[in-house]
Amino acid sequence: MKKRLLNITSAVVASCVMFFSSNVVSAATLQERLCGNNRYETNSKIVDSGWTESEYAVVASGDDFADALCAAPLAKQNKAPILLANKDTLSIESKKQLSRLKVKKVFIIGGTGVITDNVKLQIESMGIETCRIYGENRFETSIEVAKNLKNINGVVVVNGYGFADALSIAPVAAQKGMPILLTNRGDLSKVAKEFLDTKTLTESYVVGGTGVVSSKISSQLNNNTRLGGENRYETNSAVLNHFADKFSYDKVYVASGENYPDALSGSVLAAASKSPLILVGDSVDSSVMTSVKAQHDKYNNVIVLGGTGVVSDVSANSIVHGIKYLNDKEALTLINNANKLGYPVVEANGMPEIYIGDKSYQKFQDEFNSPEKLYDYLNKHYTKSAINEIKSMLKVREIDGLYCKIIGQLGDYSPDILNAKIKSKSISNNKMELVISTRHLQDGYTNNYKAELLYEDGKWRVNYWEGLMKR
Repeated sequence: MKKRLLNITSAVVASCVMFFSSNVVSAATLQERLCGNNRYETNSKIVDSGWTESEYAVVASGDDFADALCAAPLAKQNKAPILLANKDTLSIESKKQLSRLKVKKVFIIGGTGVITDNVKLQIESMGIETCRIYGENRFETSIEVAKNLKNINGVVVVNGYGFADALSIAPVAAQKGMPILLTNRGDLSKVAKEFLDTKTLTESYVVGGTGVVSSKISSQLNNNTRLGGENRYETNSAVLNHFADKFSYDKVYVASGENYPDALSGSVLAAASKSPLILVGDSVDSSVMTSVKAQHDKYNNVIVLGGTGVVSDVSANSIVHGIKYLNDKEALTLINNANKLGYPVVEANGMPEIYIGDKSYQKFQDEFNSPEKLYDYLNKHYTKSAINEIKSMLKVREIDGLYCKIIGQLGDYSPDILNAKIKSKSISNNKMELVISTRHLQDGYTNNYKAELLYEDGKWRVNYWEGLMKR
C-alpha cells in the first residue's frame, strides 16, 4: 500500500496567502426605528418625527393602497403629513395627531368605497374642514390629485395594481412636485391622456419594467426616462441610482417593500429632507445593496420605518454598515457548506475505513479529494484565522492515490444544519454570532452549536463553527 504524509501547513499557507484582506467597514448610525404595534401606531410615530404643527393633513386608506399611492406629492406641496384611516373609522392615533398638529383642513384621498363619509364626519366634528379628492377608480383618483398640484412640469407613471414601484419614486415625485399617475399595463386612460395634453413636460418617468408599464405608454410621454428592473427591488435600485446625485444622505430611510403603509407614511418625511427611500425584504436584494454601497460613504443617519416584523434587524444593519448581512436561511446554508469537511466516512477502495498502524483513515469527498480542491474549498468558506486553526488540526495522508484524513478529526457526526433553528443571533459591524439548535442525522440527538461568521474579503465566511472546531 502506497502512502505519503502530506504537509498541509505549508501548502495551505502558499495557497491562500493572497486571498484575504481585512475589511474595515464604514458604518452610518442607526438613528432610530419609527414603529408601533400596528401600521397606525407606526404612522403616528412617523408624524411625530416630522411635524410639530401643520395647517393641513392628508388622510389616506391604511387598508387599501390603490388611491393612497398618489398622495405624497399633494402632502409635500401642503407641508402636510399623511395620516392613515380605516375604511369606516379614523384611528385613535390619527385623531390625536389632528389635535396635536392643530390641523385646519384635511384632504381625504379616495371615494367612499375606500374611506366612508363616517370618517369625513369624524374629522368635521373636530372643527376641521375636509376636501375629498377622488375619481371613479384608482386611475381617475390619481388624475384628480394631480389637478390639485401647482406648476407641474414633470410626471411619474406607475402601474396602479402594485404599490412597490410607486413607493420607490414617491419621495422624489413629492420633492419635485410631480404627480404620480396610475395606469394599467397596456395604455393610459382617456382622462390621463387629456390631462397630459394640457401640460408641457420637461421630464417624465415611467417606473417599472415593460411587464408592468408598456412601451406604448412610455412612447406617449415627452422627455421620458424608464426606471425599472425585473422586480420591485431592482426598480428601487434603478431609482436610487438615477437620482443618486440629487439625494441628501444625512438621513436615509428604510422601509419594507412587501407592504405599503410604512413607506407611504414616510415618503413625505423623506421628501422633506431630500432623502432616499430604500426598500428591503427579509434581507436586502443584491441590486439594492449595490446601490447602497455606491453611496454608503455619504450616509449619516439611517431611519427605519416599521418594526422588526416588517424590516428585520438583518436588513436594517445591512444598510447601516453597507454590508449585506445574511438572513437565517443564508447563514445556515453557509455553515452547512463549511461543515462538509467533517462529514462521516466515505468509502475508500471499496472499504469504509483504511487502517494504518493505530490510525484509521477515510477518503475525502470528491469536492476536496486533492490538495488543490481542499485549499479552494477552505478559501471559499473559511476566514484566514479559521484556516490556520483547521490546518493545525487536520492530518491528511495520500493512500493509493486517495486523499484521506484520520477518522475523528473535525467531527464525525452530520448535524442537520439546513433545518436547524437559530436560538440567538447578534450582529456587530462585520461579525455575526449565532447559536443554532440542530438534530444529528445519525442518532437523532439535538445539540446547540455556536457559529461565528465574518465579512472578509468581500464575502461572508465561517470564522468559527463548534461542529468542527474547538475553543
